[in-house]
Amino acid sequence: PVDDEFHSELFPSKIGGKPRWLDPRNPLDVDQAQCDECSKPMTLLMQLYAPEDEPESAFHRMLYVFMCRNGSCHRFSASRCMRVFRSQMAEDNEVYLEKEEVNDDDDVVWALKKQVQKAAVCVVCGLAGSKACSKCRKRTYCSREHQLADWESGHRSQCGSAGAKPTAAHRLKLRRMVYPEQVIVSEEEQQQAAADLSDNEDDDDSDDEDIKAEDMALVPVTNEKAEDSQVEVDKAFLLFQRRIQSDPDQVLRYARSADNDEERQPLFVSDDGRPVAGDHVPDCEKCGAAREFEMQIMPQMLNHLSIDSVDPTSIDWGTLLIYTCPKSCGGDGHGAATYAREVIYRQNFSSQGIGEKFVRAMHGDDSGITRQIESLTI
Repeated sequence: PVDDEFHSELFPSKIGGKPRWLDPRNPLDVDQAQCDECSKPMTLLMQLYAPEDEPESAFHRMLYVFMCRNGSCHRFSASRCMRVFRSQMAEDNEVYLEKEEVNDDDDVVWALKKQVQKAAVCVVCGLAGSKACSKCRKRTYCSREHQLADWESGHRSQCGSAGAKPTAAHRLKLRRMVYPEQVIVSEEEQQQAAADLSDNEDDDDSDDEDIKAEDMALVPVTNEKAEDSQVEVDKAFLLFQRRIQSDPDQVLRYARSADNDEERQPLFVSDDGRPVAGDHVPDCEKCGAAREFEMQIMPQMLNHLSIDSVDPTSIDWGTLLIYTCPKSCGGDGHGAATYAREVIYRQNFSSQGIGEKFVRAMHGDDSGITRQIESLTI
């Protein structure tokens, strides 16, 4: 959950809520974050502050991930119902100034320049507010759909009333139209777990004999059919299980590091459905460089989105892989920030890898199943 101090942060990393734009003068337009299936505005899934030393234009750098809230749209390619954008600015820019003081962590303190005029944003989702209430002109929206949503949520009774502010009930309805806002806390990945993963990637065949038959089973605690207790689990999934034991609450895995030149690989959830360079991950459209893996969103994030995991049409994923331009190309970073679209790829759990009950358990519903994570020997 967020607090008052977090609301004042200029470069937050967070799940849900409305976007905090790196350049508040230039929010993303709804046309760039519109679902290709239902044509509705997408909602912010998360944003991550990920600055880089090079190039100079990426001194301040933010990644935004948007997602359609309509579960039925996610039956299709992730590129149609999800978006990831990169926005960046140089250290010397038109928006921020470096203050002389430092905080308790000896970090530089930044502030908005006085002349910065924040652009209007949608009161529902936080995208660019290019439309306004035709009656009071005080409420701005990204689309007709969100204007109607705000009207039905409470603005109808307040519009035109002098000094009227949204009621608590109205504000609650609006908050439910976006994902719950929560802080992303950055921690170092446990070294041994990362090393074990790397070792297994280098020697895929060495572990085959160590995977025991009982490790392939998901054991129900109720009197269900015997065949439900035997599930073929692919090796990548077993490695994924072992890895998340060390950080069961990890919602994001960040791979790019200025201190490590070695390219890190995604933690796949299955041997099937892996992205193919040039096909699923095209080269950067601006500079032609081959995009590289930067981070992945773990399935544990689903637990924080208030999604009904029992609903068969609800949003689901095994992992979401983010690939970005390794050069962080695009502009000199001194003027208005722009938005470079990058690549998001969804890998689902293999239908041969795990059963439906395990998927529910990954989402916090352990009914009818015992996960044998502790018994895995790889």
